[in-house]
Amino acid sequence: MSDAYLVFESGGTKLLAAVAGPDCRIAETSVQYREPPDRAGKSFQRLLEAGRALKQKHEGLGVRFRAIGFGFGGYVRRSAQQPQSCLHEAGWEDLDVASDLGREFGLPVVIENDCKLGALAEAHFGVGRGHQTVFYMTVGTGVGGGIVRDGTIQAMSDLGEAEIGHIVVAPDGPACWCGGRGCVEAVCSGPGMSQLSGWMSEQDPAAWCASLLAARFASAAQTSSRDLLQAWEAGDAFAAAVVHRAAGYLSSAVAAAINLINPGVFVAGGGVGTGNERFLQLLRDKVRPLVVPYFREHYRIVPSELREHAVTQGAAILAAQRFGPPAAG
Repeated sequence: MSDAYLVFESGGTKLLAAVAGPDCRIAETSVQYREPPDRAGKSFQRLLEAGRALKQKHEGLGVRFRAIGFGFGGYVRRSAQQPQSCLHEAGWEDLDVASDLGREFGLPVVIENDCKLGALAEAHFGVGRGHQTVFYMTVGTGVGGGIVRDGTIQAMSDLGEAEIGHIVVAPDGPACWCGGRGCVEAVCSGPGMSQLSGWMSEQDPAAWCASLLAARFASAAQTSSRDLLQAWEAGDAFAAAVVHRAAGYLSSAVAAAINLINPGVFVAGGGVGTGNERFLQLLRDKVRPLVVPYFREHYRIVPSELREHAVTQGAAILAAQRFGPPAAG
């Protein structure tokens, strides 16, 4: 009989349940996509259903589950193992996730922010291998960060750390879902780039009207980050202005993190972070002059190697670290 871990991820867009083997590597994943109106209760029930199916299947194959890891797309009160808030899905703070998971599956549970788990996974199995300090940033529905040193999440407070998505880079810019204004997340995440597009079209309506995107969308705010990146690749001037502005804002936050932490590798994850190498190169070019000169040769900005599996992979690693690896034999 082999041992395994049952792991989950709840993010701004997708829901994942997965099984990781005794080496913590993901063996099978079930992916679902939440609808924007969904609240936490519905998403959690869908995760439970997927987890039941995976557990039943793998137990039928002779697998023994040891623990559960849960990656949450919001901030977590670590002392209580309780999700507190997700800026893109309401209701998580009203659920007792750890108790419900433990009661449902009869296993010990560890819950952590998804970006911290992404950092852990990249440090062990991804592009962070061999580096003492890894900074992981996801740029997708939201923007978040995590720090791993010597293979362990650097937990600096009960509610988290490395909130790179809420560094203010445009004080007069669009509102952020956190209640602030001009945060990185408000202008550089997937939805944030759409907001930025709308904001910039209000500042320069003629530039928007001259864009090929104006023939496809009633307003600039309706464009997606994918639309903007594709139009930039095609030479659209308005899209190029939006993308360069977003990269400039993001570079300020990334350079600040590098100057503060001096990681050996800075990993970009999420749909925006991994979906366009040209954008990532633009980010590198804008970050470099902002980094203190004596750090410039000691870091790399690279895309995530584990991509959509990073969070569940990290959840398995953390469960093994917290509750012990499988017993030999």
